[in-house]
Amino acid sequence: MTNDKRFNRRLAWLHRGITVVALLGAAMAAHCQESMPSAAEVGHSTDALLSLQRDNRAAGPALPMLGDTASLSYQRYLDSFKHKIPESMGSPVNANGSGGSGGQHSMQTY
Repeated sequence: MTNDKRFNRRLAWLHRGITVVALLGAAMAAHCQESMPSAAEVGHSTDALLSLQRDNRAAGPALPMLGDTASLSYQRYLDSFKHKIPESMGSPVNANGSGGSGGQHSMQTY
């Protein structure tokens, strides 16, 4: 077999391979386009739930608050006015350079 015939056979196989790859790529691209929802299709259930909330169509019955709970809650609300609102809650960095976690035992300056 001459070099020209070998070259032509290799070239034919190369063309077939490129054709197969191109067809597979086109098929995958078409499949991906079909399976992905458009932007308009996303969020229907969220829109419906927000509409229910906004329009108050699915609200539960109003439940009364028990007397002890109501009075304690109202007293706590009234007590909140006894203290001034601070300008700032102090620095998150302590004097020794470590960061404050703001946990149960942290000191806040007002």
